[in-house]
Amino acid sequence: MALTGQLSNPYAPLLRLLRLNRGDEAAVALAVGRPMTPVSGGVKQKQRRLTLEEQTEVVRRYQAGAQMNYLAQHYQIHRRTVSAILKRHGVEPRRQELSSEQIQHAVLMYAQGNSLTVIGAKLGVDSGTVHIRLREQGVQMRDVHGRERTGLEVNIAR
Repeated sequence: MALTGQLSNPYAPLLRLLRLNRGDEAAVALAVGRPMTPVSGGVKQKQRRLTLEEQTEVVRRYQAGAQMNYLAQHYQIHRRTVSAILKRHGVEPRRQELSSEQIQHAVLMYAQGNSLTVIGAKLGVDSGTVHIRLREQGVQMRDVHGRERTGLEVNIAR
């Protein structure tokens, strides 16, 4: 009987049970689909560390016009890691600009029910950039569940 078959996010007690029953870290890692760390015994994401040469290449490509999201996907790292690499190398991040046509397209897409993430992906910018530009246009923002805001909610994001 596979204890992890129906669990997409196994809990620590299950992992301890697997370890006790099998006594084999490799089998536990195979069962949960992720590597185990010897320190905590918990399941951790494997760290992807770029060499100095790879970091220099990230900087060069960014300065040549590559977007952070592209670089993150290409090097299999998080976008924030790309940003940290650029900051360490003294590179100022580019401001994500949208043309007036792109902003109007974003307004239309948002009115049609698209999320900020979807709009950002289509326009090649971060969802936060889309949010800022829509607010500048006076667009009434929806809550995280896609419902119109009634004005009674406290807007913490301001």
